Amino acid sequence: MAVKYLRKYLTPSAATQTAIYTVPAANTALVSSLRITNPGSGSATINVAIFPLGGATAYQFIEDAPLPVDSTMDAFSGVTAVMEATDVLKVTSSRADTDFYLSYMEVDRN
Repeated sequence: MAVKYLRKYLTPSAATQTAIYTVPAANTALVSSLRITNPGSGSATINVAIFPLGGATAYQFIEDAPLPVDSTMDAFSGVTAVMEATDVLKVTSSRADTDFYLSYMEVDRN
């Protein structure tokens, strides 16, 4: 059972729901942090959701949350989220200059 500590970062297009992470098959992921930073010149509106098994039903962590200019927030507020194989984490920002930084641990169950 291998354990890997990983990170991903993304600056998605404005108003476009984008997958930042999909849990690989036969893995479990422990997401410790999703830092969201708005370095832009206007307020951003943020959405963060998990789609279990990559399905169509979204479970919102953050929905239409305002993020002022020069601000940072953590989608998980210090509470670890457990994701199973093929779960997808998607993010949306109303601005094209919002930065997302994901910190997580993958556990290979093989």
